Amino acid sequence: MKRVSFHTLGCRLNQAETALLTSDLLEHGYQLVEWGEPAEVVVVNTCAVTGIASRKSRQVISLARRRHPHAFLVVCGCAASDPGLMRGAWGRQVDLLLPNPKPQRLSAYLPEEPRHPFLAPLPVVEEPLPEDGFVLPGVGVPGERTRANLKVQDGCSFRCTYCIVPSVRGPARSRSWEDVLREAGELSARGYRELVVTGVNVATYRQPQGDLADLLEALLALPGDFRIRLGSVEPGPCLERVIDLMARNPRMCRFLHLPLQYGEAGILRRMGRRYTVEEYAATVRTAAERIPDICLGTDVMVGFPGEDDAAFEECFRYLDSLPLALMHVFCYSPRPGTPAAEWPARPPAAQSRPREKRLLALGERKAREFAVGQVGQVLPVLLEEGAGRRQGWSDNYLSVVVPSLPPGCEEKEILPCRIRGVLPGNPREVVGEVVPG
Repeated sequence: MKRVSFHTLGCRLNQAETALLTSDLLEHGYQLVEWGEPAEVVVVNTCAVTGIASRKSRQVISLARRRHPHAFLVVCGCAASDPGLMRGAWGRQVDLLLPNPKPQRLSAYLPEEPRHPFLAPLPVVEEPLPEDGFVLPGVGVPGERTRANLKVQDGCSFRCTYCIVPSVRGPARSRSWEDVLREAGELSARGYRELVVTGVNVATYRQPQGDLADLLEALLALPGDFRIRLGSVEPGPCLERVIDLMARNPRMCRFLHLPLQYGEAGILRRMGRRYTVEEYAATVRTAAERIPDICLGTDVMVGFPGEDDAAFEECFRYLDSLPLALMHVFCYSPRPGTPAAEWPARPPAAQSRPREKRLLALGERKAREFAVGQVGQVLPVLLEEGAGRRQGWSDNYLSVVVPSLPPGCEEKEILPCRIRGVLPGNPREVVGEVVPG
């Protein structure tokens, strides 16, 4: 039996696609092994959203080749869609290159006897972009058995001035309504207790049956004991109804990750974002008012061309004023082919790094304040299977350590846990105890 291992970088969408590729290979007789173990086929699912992500992708490719000198090495994903990645020495390490869109059946492109080196020049499989209403055969099987990512959408048509994603993922398109419900139903039947709805820009989901809010309603109507978590979702018109659904249905996790990118009007306009700082703040505050104890997250970038001290201080004050519990902070890195990559007045690292540190400290303070505010609350916690310790995630996205379980309780259950305190080190990690039912 041929063995295969996967290494996935980047977003939940990549994780969802890896799960579908894994499922296909399992159906065709492959054995899935842990990353680093001996394997005939090694797959690296790459990311290119930032310069750091591209660099990590190249590092993982090199590491994979060193560890597996004779394995058949497949590289797919967003970095594989960047023509510069596979030039020169990088390309010679790889046996098969799969730019986006990833093939629905990876098994169709693997040789009977996979080996390295395979062919020269490097085989590149370029499939046409799926149309709106696309179908994904199979069921994505992640490595764990508690939660699964459910891909409902791909691509983006917004073309923010800093973003390479439309170039490597293509325009926005939505998965078939019936196909989403089919996979969700099969995942539920297999025992997954949390489905994470994901895509590049899920707020743009639309099929004849409805938009994202309508799709979430349909998912919640499926039989099965599972809850739904939204992945990152761009601020947009459907959010008001999504917030309403989250407020009235306890099976919708109280979590919204709303990428902001910057909290000052001038820079936000230069980024090409489709909302104002006032509109974003109104959405965040509405969610906080309508949904008690919701975890609100965001993405923020510093060092964008044109950022000066005044803009940053306004951004800092703006973020400090919002009821956020989770902040992903990173420095801008130019992406070749995007408008912003050619713009002047990009702050040097000597300015942007201290700004990044200040926002990271702000994010840590807000995360701790949120966690402390949950002490004494009873939260629904989905316990991980085989995590090495009893740990799980609350619906409002806290990592909850449960020292002991009452008789009859098992992993993979959603259990009511009273939060007893915040653990040192990680402001989002708390300790809880199961409340007897």
